[in-house]
Amino acid sequence: MLALEGVEKRFGALSALASVDLDVADGEVLGIIGPNGSGKTTLLNTVTGVYAPSAGRICFRGTDITGWKGHRIARLGIARTFQNIRLFPTMTVFQNVQAAQYGREAGVPVRLQRNRPSAAHACVRDVEVVLEQVGLLGERGVLAKHLPLPARRRLEIARTLAVDAPLVLLDEPAGGMTPAETADMAHLIREVVAPGRTCVVIEHKMALIAGVCTRLCVLDFGRKIADGLPDEVLADPGVREVYLGTGDDFAA
Repeated sequence: MLALEGVEKRFGALSALASVDLDVADGEVLGIIGPNGSGKTTLLNTVTGVYAPSAGRICFRGTDITGWKGHRIARLGIARTFQNIRLFPTMTVFQNVQAAQYGREAGVPVRLQRNRPSAAHACVRDVEVVLEQVGLLGERGVLAKHLPLPARRRLEIARTLAVDAPLVLLDEPAGGMTPAETADMAHLIREVVAPGRTCVVIEHKMALIAGVCTRLCVLDFGRKIADGLPDEVLADPGVREVYLGTGDDFAA
């Protein structure tokens, strides 16, 4: 589904990513962990066209997308959420999801034209289905800025579901949440987002990572230091020392 070959990203003298090789298989849920500043979000930004890599290649489904602009990458079938939530705050929950559909391939805006009532009704149903999946149908008329944090993060996920992308990248989907809210988010990713899709999840909360990911990759100072099954990676002494600490705060 996704292949990174020797990907580097430099900001002046700072090397944010250094020769990262990474393959993501079709249908996999890959977790990317590492300490703050390890390059996790930079990696997603490089894949999605926010940054062009300084070196290396990025391929999606066999297509070399290295250096492509973000809108081209999105239309090819990669959707994402952001660590710092990016919604339209003065639009309703429904309108936020509906707006995301305009990023789909060229045929979709046509079906949203006002002179095609049946197609417009189908679009409304599509949005309602997505909102029901993430538990926000009852808030469809609420402005995004009035939603609590967990609901805003669910709304970002709803926007990725609306475009029906085969690859979804989630950047700290449980950031700022309580343990109970984190458990709800893990359930949403496992039961709604992951089935039928390939997912890459960046997260600091090990309870979520261990509950949804089939494989883990660990970054430190922009380099990949571990890659494998979650139990093996999380038990690695080097990973525990670099990221989790040497004590027993491992599952926090």
